[in-house]
Amino acid sequence: MTKNQEKLQALSEKLSHYAQKFPILLSFPANVYGIKASSQLQQQATTTTTTTTGLEEGVSHEEPNYTKDNVPLRTSSDFINYRLLDTDIDFISGEPTSLSTLTESLQDFVKDLEKTGCYESVQVILGRQSRALSSNGTSSSISRELDVVLQEKNWYKLYMGGGIKQDFHPAASSSGTGMIPKMQFETSASLINLTGETDVTQLYYSLDQTSTPSLSLHHTRPLYSLLPGSWSDAVLNMDQGSKIGITLKASVDTLDYDTFRSSKDHVQKVSVKVSNSTVGSNSTGHMPGNDGVYSGLEWSLAFRDVIPRRHGTVPFRYDASPEVIAASGPNLKHSLVADYRLNGYLTDDRFNPTAGFDAYGGAEVAGPPGDVGFVKLWGGASVHVPIVPELDTDASKRSGFLKQVFHGLSLHTSIHGGAIKGLDFGGLCYSGGTGRHVTNISDRFHVGGSHQLRGFLPSGIGPRSTGGGASAPGGDSMGGDVFYTASASLSVPFPGNKFLANNGVRLFAFVNSGTLTSFENAVTNVGSFVNSSRTAVGGGVSVGTAIGRLEATYAVPLRYAP
Repeated sequence: MTKNQEKLQALSEKLSHYAQKFPILLSFPANVYGIKASSQLQQQATTTTTTTTGLEEGVSHEEPNYTKDNVPLRTSSDFINYRLLDTDIDFISGEPTSLSTLTESLQDFVKDLEKTGCYESVQVILGRQSRALSSNGTSSSISRELDVVLQEKNWYKLYMGGGIKQDFHPAASSSGTGMIPKMQFETSASLINLTGETDVTQLYYSLDQTSTPSLSLHHTRPLYSLLPGSWSDAVLNMDQGSKIGITLKASVDTLDYDTFRSSKDHVQKVSVKVSNSTVGSNSTGHMPGNDGVYSGLEWSLAFRDVIPRRHGTVPFRYDASPEVIAASGPNLKHSLVADYRLNGYLTDDRFNPTAGFDAYGGAEVAGPPGDVGFVKLWGGASVHVPIVPELDTDASKRSGFLKQVFHGLSLHTSIHGGAIKGLDFGGLCYSGGTGRHVTNISDRFHVGGSHQLRGFLPSGIGPRSTGGGASAPGGDSMGGDVFYTASASLSVPFPGNKFLANNGVRLFAFVNSGTLTSFENAVTNVGSFVNSSRTAVGGGVSVGTAIGRLEATYAVPLRYAP
């Protein structure tokens, strides 16, 4: 690089640094406009106008086309301004905000609105000058108008297509449900933003490849918009209060556990969920789309019926173990679940990280008026440490073979655990008739499979029946009360293929260990609990995608059972 080029680069950096710190004073509230198509923003009025109200006489400016051809909106302007107040922009003190803070905050504001699914496009435009008036009527400092331009989606949406069914539990990332994803037919009808608060009402129906139907109806909206006067104000006065969402939901579904425990759960459920985002209130916290820190609280009342697998040829006969048949039958579950997740907020990539820290945790309490009682805790953490820095193209060409193979090497460690303890609430909830407060098979942890304990089948470890149905010849998984899994792995960008490496595909080698047992065994004999650990080693390929982490692994179990 020549001296002139160095000078130009240094000057460019200084200008950029100055621009990022440049103070801008925004007027508030923001102006909210509607457009039919994004092309309207390209069309600016060719006429100029002058005004003597709020500006010095004779000052001319172009009037944007979207202000003249404004399309009526369903969205409330108050809602938009509430959302703006929850950004890092200081609208209250009247002090200017730096351009860098302004840019970052408005980008987050736009992303949050787009995630609601109510808009085709959200654009923020600033720059038109306005002069605020002081108390004596004279002009004071110049501020910039803030225009929020919305292209709303239609008020209704009809959908018909296909998808993949995967039943998630709040603790699913650490203690899987034993479910295998299945193809399904999906159809839904939605009412979108009818009240102007990004509210969504949806009726959803699906039919999977085993002809098992599911039906749900939910309504999602910001919490403050559902509460009266002072309650609404109290929510809005909370940090990020306008983003807090609530979902009211009723559903009927059948969860298929035939492959691992020779039974199905038929569930009829009503629930109310509040979370720190409207998107999060309508899904489990770790689902793709819930970016950033998530926290939620859900109340639910569910009527569940554990149905053993029927024999394929003999009528009125079950094809399940005696233990599963004994655990079958209806029950009423009344519970409260609290869940917290970083969702990769402190990592460089949510689904395939190479640096950073991630964690999650949750708790569930079930009791009267339901007939199952328990307290359940789960949590986990992972640490990702880059060991060898990645090389650019020129450095890679000059480096030796080992450096080319191991550049971008990262170490990954994780640990997960959970425990459930049955409660009878003085005899109001089922205790198994043994005085040991037995937990329900549907509430226990089921551990094994990829992303949990590689080298073992889903629900492949822990207490099992001596025999099982035709779909579970090794014995039905009965689940356990206490579990842990731990893993350590090394990963590198995919070697020898620049395209795969540049698109986040990585090779990794791992070792993982874990166990699952009853509460009594874990508490009374810690040594036995640790010694019951299963262990496996192996390698694989992973990539982070918009729908989550995808990986293919080959594992060799070193220890199958205690």
